[in-house]
Amino acid sequence: MPTFQKEIESLVFLLDDPEPYIRSSVLNRLEEIGESAVPLIDQARATTTDKEHREFLTSIIRDLTFDTFQQEIIELTEDGIYTLEDLEDAIFMFSRFENPTIRTKPYVQHLDSLADKVAHQVYKAETDERKLLTLIRFLYTEKKFGGCQSDYLNPSHSYMHQVLTHRKGVPLSLAFIILFVGRRLNLSLHGVNMPLHFLVKYVPGNGEPIFIDPFNQGNIISKEQCNLFLKKSGVKLQDHFFDTAPPLSMFTRFIRNLINGHHELDERKKAEQLSKILTLVETSRMV
Repeated sequence: MPTFQKEIESLVFLLDDPEPYIRSSVLNRLEEIGESAVPLIDQARATTTDKEHREFLTSIIRDLTFDTFQQEIIELTEDGIYTLEDLEDAIFMFSRFENPTIRTKPYVQHLDSLADKVAHQVYKAETDERKLLTLIRFLYTEKKFGGCQSDYLNPSHSYMHQVLTHRKGVPLSLAFIILFVGRRLNLSLHGVNMPLHFLVKYVPGNGEPIFIDPFNQGNIISKEQCNLFLKKSGVKLQDHFFDTAPPLSMFTRFIRNLINGHHELDERKKAEQLSKILTLVETSRMV
């Protein structure tokens, strides 16, 4: 066994030491070693049954990989987030912030599977509106996706891999489910950055756009209902609230949701790291 690997194993073992000075020295040395230490730390994380220690190891991996993760986000943004496919890639990248060694491919395949299962029903629907209603019924009635009824700001209701696993989310993350599955079915679905409550807009071949509330069982909602909601919330009404949201603006809204969620959990370091990324994204040439 190479000496370098033996050193990393010894350092990982010492992370259990209760003495603060030893822990601090170990963390400093792991930082010097960098990402090369991640595989062995991840092995230790996989074997521990202590939830607190597992999160501690996860935070170390996150810190060691953060610079690389940040650079990948910057490069993705600079290349351009123009389409729902680009947006999906960007959203899944953030699953790696929550769990730095996660494999996101199975979750992308989950979206593929959802689309495959409902495709025949959607394609045989006689009208555009029936195609939409078929997808909504499939996701909310058959697959049981729905709005989280408690712990609203918890980041687990925003990270896409968590939403696909637990089928609970906030308006934006549930909108992503509709948009990403709908994209695979070639449905004309778009995000709508309405203040306080994200919406989905369906544009049929003929007729007016149909607005969907992703948080409340995918119910169809009118502009008048939205305006009443905004008015009661003290928001001055503006026509552009119902415009199609560019993918990049949905991406930044997603990051803000994560920042707010980690602040709510008093996870200040995560919130600060995400805030740093948001600033870089917003000041890129694409914004």
